[in-house]
Amino acid sequence: MKYDVAIIGLGPAGIEFAKESIKKGLKVIAFEKSSVGGTCLNLGCIPTKTMLSCSEVFSKFKNHSKYGISPFEDSVKFSYSEMCSIRKKIVDKLSSSLKKDLINKGLTIVSSNVSIKVKNNFATLISDCDEYSADYVVVASGSVPCSLKIDCNENMVIDSNELLNINSLPKSILIVGSGAIGIEWARILNSLGTDVTIVEIAPTLLPQFDIDVSNRIERILKYNKIKFYKSASILHCNGNVATLSNGFEVQCDKILLATGRSPCLPNFTDNFKIDINSNCTTNVSNLYVCGDATGGKMLAHFASFQAKALFAFLFDGKQISIPAIPSVIYGSPEIASIGVNEQDIKNIDDYKIYKMPVSFLPKSWCDGEIEGFIKLIVKNNLIVGAHIVSKEASALISQIAIIMKARLQIDQINEIIFPHPTFSEGIVEALNYG
Repeated sequence: MKYDVAIIGLGPAGIEFAKESIKKGLKVIAFEKSSVGGTCLNLGCIPTKTMLSCSEVFSKFKNHSKYGISPFEDSVKFSYSEMCSIRKKIVDKLSSSLKKDLINKGLTIVSSNVSIKVKNNFATLISDCDEYSADYVVVASGSVPCSLKIDCNENMVIDSNELLNINSLPKSILIVGSGAIGIEWARILNSLGTDVTIVEIAPTLLPQFDIDVSNRIERILKYNKIKFYKSASILHCNGNVATLSNGFEVQCDKILLATGRSPCLPNFTDNFKIDINSNCTTNVSNLYVCGDATGGKMLAHFASFQAKALFAFLFDGKQISIPAIPSVIYGSPEIASIGVNEQDIKNIDDYKIYKMPVSFLPKSWCDGEIEGFIKLIVKNNLIVGAHIVSKEASALISQIAIIMKARLQIDQINEIIFPHPTFSEGIVEALNYG
């Protein structure tokens, strides 16, 4: 069977490439062995944010007096299984709607495993004994949670995928890793009453983020009674007690591995070895790889952008440069980052750093969300880095991403009128703070 484009995986990258191909009038087939939407929709971003939303409503309700609200009952209860049910309904609805939309647009979807056969520098696809040929084969097969060998009862150790299959809360949990997955699940479980401990092998929490963000998240975790150990790892477990490399012992019912994700590539017949280049091309003439499968920055929005850039390169001859990529960690408050980290700057005299507490903004007091800061790193009168801990940080970092892409100078930013009272006005306020 012959197609113009064949796509393996319908996560953010595969979906974006499929949409662009369909708009171009191409004949497209996609292979997706599980649910449409990939890890982000089914096992990552969307289910996690749904659980965060549920847990944050519960937390606000527990603090009702802060908002001048008196409930009819003294006790506030929640059902974790019902939260999980709400999450499943949202994920199923979004996935089925997305699949229906793609099919209505003309995409052929094959729900089975697929392998790649390379012959004479040309890739074809094998699925259920059928062979498919395409001028362009795009691998967007995503990633899987990283595994880590721990000397523990295997029933205790779970990854982020398996955590979603648990419909009852563990009384205590030890989370290995303090990246986005670890921090977000720590916040969810802590707010619902689970005793949470984080162990991080790096000397700081959120080691990929700016040092001020790392320091602030430590303060926030301490305030919420989430324990953590830095520069440490798990040596072994004895029953429900984990011994750490620093000598401390942690009692836990479950151990969550949140140490990142690894690329997941389809099977190649005849043990063919694929080489992936920085521009998503490979050592096979018609084979391309984009999204998490490349092993690069594993973010859904970057995967979508990368797929769009690849399509523009292949079909329109356009070279799209990759802009600064924003990152967000959700919860209360949100954490967002883009561009240069302060600790990575070699010649600090070439930069100017602006940092303003969120409490300077009237809107933060209106919302009862005064924790955090806005930090802007400027070089040659341009913002080259931003790091925000605040309510609505995800929205603020998006505005800064636009400012950075447009290369607006500081005096031009000061000419923008931001509505008041908002968190957004914090961008221009930070530039004039102090």
